[in-house]
Amino acid sequence: MNRFLAVTAALLCASCSPSQRPPDATSDAGDAHTINDASTDAPEDAATDAMELDAPPPLPPEARPPAGPVRGSAGRGFQAFLGIPYAEPPVGDRRWRSPVAKAPWSSVRDAIAPGSACAQSGLGNNLGAEDCLFVNVHTPDPRPSNAPVMVWIHGGAFVFGEGLQTDRGTAGDILAQRYGMVVVSMNYRLGNFGFFTSPSIGANGNQGFEDQQLALRWVRDNIAAFGGDPANVTIVGESAGGVSVCLHLVAPGSQGLFRRAISQSGLCDSALPTRAAAEMAGIDVVRSLRCDAAPDLGACMRGKSMPEVRTAGALGNDVFATLLASTRANWPSIDGAVLPGQFRERVAAGSVADVPVVFGWNRDEGTLFVALAELGGMALQESAYGTVLDALASQTGVARSAIEAQYPRSRYPDVRRAIAEPLGHSALACPSRRAARQLADRGRTVYTYRFDYPDAAFQLPPEWPLGAFHSAEIQFLFGRSARVGNPRFNAEQAALHAAMSGYWARFIRSGDPNGEGAVPWMPRTMTAERSLLIDRTFAMRDNVDRDPCMLWDR
Repeated sequence: MNRFLAVTAALLCASCSPSQRPPDATSDAGDAHTINDASTDAPEDAATDAMELDAPPPLPPEARPPAGPVRGSAGRGFQAFLGIPYAEPPVGDRRWRSPVAKAPWSSVRDAIAPGSACAQSGLGNNLGAEDCLFVNVHTPDPRPSNAPVMVWIHGGAFVFGEGLQTDRGTAGDILAQRYGMVVVSMNYRLGNFGFFTSPSIGANGNQGFEDQQLALRWVRDNIAAFGGDPANVTIVGESAGGVSVCLHLVAPGSQGLFRRAISQSGLCDSALPTRAAAEMAGIDVVRSLRCDAAPDLGACMRGKSMPEVRTAGALGNDVFATLLASTRANWPSIDGAVLPGQFRERVAAGSVADVPVVFGWNRDEGTLFVALAELGGMALQESAYGTVLDALASQTGVARSAIEAQYPRSRYPDVRRAIAEPLGHSALACPSRRAARQLADRGRTVYTYRFDYPDAAFQLPPEWPLGAFHSAEIQFLFGRSARVGNPRFNAEQAALHAAMSGYWARFIRSGDPNGEGAVPWMPRTMTAERSLLIDRTFAMRDNVDRDPCMLWDR
């Protein structure tokens, strides 16, 4: 295994990380103007622990939703029901078709371990299975009634990732215990399995997105049995998950399935592939699998093994290249039905859910992708600066000379920084900022933030500081550091988690993130571009990233 595979294995296969015990605090005391040194862990009560040793073990919790009875497990202040199937396995003739809801079962099903991740080859790893459509539920213990529900949609450029990470970094137990909410995560089909387009064999190119919609319908129909309120659901996603959140805002089949939305680094105002472009990408996959001359295309394609399909047309699995590409392979596409139009077009036409939304981005969005490119073996010589600027000019229509004037090489200490900043602004921060402005202009309630904290842990060993990198904020939502082998925060980071998760929890509960002792987070309006800066201190600022985004906003 080369160095890249070794370090990405640490990222994607982190079952070696021990679980962190959820905090005992239940208040919003961490929401202060300046982060304090509060600890995440409360002192142990030795007498209570001694009594617990003498007590018989509690019976495993059970839930009886309409989908079928399940038996989970319990921890301190939470119950977990993992690996619940929400769809029939998308294998055999169901490969590339719209998902079908799982038939109800009558015998109690064990739900104590996550199901398989979906087949994926992103970041050089070949993982997962086709039978992968599962949800995970974390709920408070004792189980509540009509609690707010958070549905997490994972990122990974639509080619890798899973709802409940193997390092438990996106487990909902801490949020359930601390804030009394029910947290659901989902798997959805990825890469060539989720976004392959071939109308002749019934592949509309949006199977993975339809999986998400079916999971949301599962939540609507079943979450009450776990203590959740099906009428109070907030969808939350980061990166590809943040894009997905925005697409649910404008997709006809998603309406009525959620009440609020949070898109973290969602690059929502980015153009999705057209139907024609998606079909051309599908033809490349067909050719690479040597099915283009087959008398029965569907039989040939569905007869290919999972490993063969997983890696076909592997260019679409290069995350760095995907950000620079004019057409993003293995992304949702405009098929005219599931997704009738681009996000911007749908919002302009008023075809967007009337729900409160949080949009946000990170200060150093581009550094992660430059680091991944380096870890993948790409040598970033000085010439890479010009190559990336040329690609951005071609992709965005902004003149190369204008990009170079905004981001002169002389401003940066090395070529990595000179590449990372324009890449992060053009591909991630500014599309997120534009989406927020578009919804505010339509009269929607919109809150925006920028995550600036520079010392978040990172699973891979880059040789240079990444700052507030893409995805850095996730650990402060869920409450576990991303440090490999030690998921505990230091005191400063524990306080940041308490403050940030408090804002999110209040928004998920009521649509208003504000609370006593917290810096007031004012919504964005047509005339006031206000954002919350999240760092060691929290503060409201006007016109965050307005100047660099003026170059990219088209």
